[in-house]
Amino acid sequence: MTRGVRRLVGLLMAAVAGAAVGQDVRLSAFGTLGYAQSNRSWNYQRFIDDRGSLNRDSRLGVQLDAPLAPAWSFMMQALASPAVDSDSRWDATLPWAFLAWRPDNNLLLRAGVLRLPLQLYSENHEVGTTYSFARLPVEVYSLTPTADMRGVSVSHSWLGEQGDLDLEGYVGHVDSSWRFYSRDGMPGGRDRGAVFVDIHGVYSGLILTARQGDSRLRLGMHRGVVSRRGGAIVAGYPWVPAGGGLGYYQVSNAQPGPGVPTVDHIVNYSLTAGAEVALPADFMLIGEAARRKVQDVTIGTDSWAAYLALQRRIGAWTPYTYIARIRSSQASRRLYAAIDGNRWPDALPGAALVNLSQRSGADGLGIYDQQSVAVGTAYALTPNQLLKAEWLHSRIGLASDFVDTPTGERSGGRSVDVLSVSYSFVF
Repeated sequence: MTRGVRRLVGLLMAAVAGAAVGQDVRLSAFGTLGYAQSNRSWNYQRFIDDRGSLNRDSRLGVQLDAPLAPAWSFMMQALASPAVDSDSRWDATLPWAFLAWRPDNNLLLRAGVLRLPLQLYSENHEVGTTYSFARLPVEVYSLTPTADMRGVSVSHSWLGEQGDLDLEGYVGHVDSSWRFYSRDGMPGGRDRGAVFVDIHGVYSGLILTARQGDSRLRLGMHRGVVSRRGGAIVAGYPWVPAGGGLGYYQVSNAQPGPGVPTVDHIVNYSLTAGAEVALPADFMLIGEAARRKVQDVTIGTDSWAAYLALQRRIGAWTPYTYIARIRSSQASRRLYAAIDGNRWPDALPGAALVNLSQRSGADGLGIYDQQSVAVGTAYALTPNQLLKAEWLHSRIGLASDFVDTPTGERSGGRSVDVLSVSYSFVF
């Protein structure tokens, strides 16, 4: 955390120096201090266990908005938050750092570091005062390991008396890490615990957004070409017969077999839809859904996810409830069940190593099969300060990559309750 805070302070000092250049420059700060505790000893969503954690939801950021000319502006946002490639440190990052050109009210061109506009709250998900949830449903907001890209975005708006329509297209590069958790590890292979795989992706997409009053509808189509830095991507695990009705899935080229097939990159397509619908009596219905289709490999990120929430503003209070679901494709779930369930009798020579390899291979598939229900509330201390509290109950079906599975166990068939409290601000 120390290194991330030092970098953030440096960025803040640079922003303050920039703010002194002109009176129109605006400097703001935002953040969340969040505590989450579960009723389980194992980690859920990286950090949450029965000892409690501030890492899951806490973050601190600053934002600089600087008009440069009548049609030109610059925006930079610096953020300190848990690192995407480590469970033990914080990093300072620049989620936003772009130059914008708006020649009129209908056209906007941005270039630099931008947020991938995947879901309703993707571009503001670090600013906890902009939504009532203690945290956005992880089932849907885990679509990509990071929301930051280096690229360009072009949007055109049509403004009307009945509502507004906006069409945005984007293309950019993403560098991040996929996180897997190995419950046992493998001799000569991956260690037990969190495993981070550095990836590089090229993403592009189109998003159509309609707004009318307090309601909005967003539809998106996205394409990503993802490669692994310094290595290939495993495409599948071949079955190797061993005689006597036994066999194993080859998960490493160190094992006898035809070899583990790999690809240089994978292509994934995502369809996203989200809606905020203002209802009578200050009710708001919120829902989002995503379908992520992965080509060339069989892994758990080939999945669908959705949530549906209902909230109501009652003075300074906004109580809410939601239900969420994520499930990997049938092909990836079938492969996971076959590998994870393949066990040799302990009395057979080499059984311990074979069984260990099967669990390790299953862990690398990144399977999701879980549903959650949450009840919570937000209380507005001021328009720029929110207190939040939430109870979350998640039930795991076959498996869930959000669970750090204890050694020798399975992530499936278990449940977890999480209590969260937080304070979010914007100044």
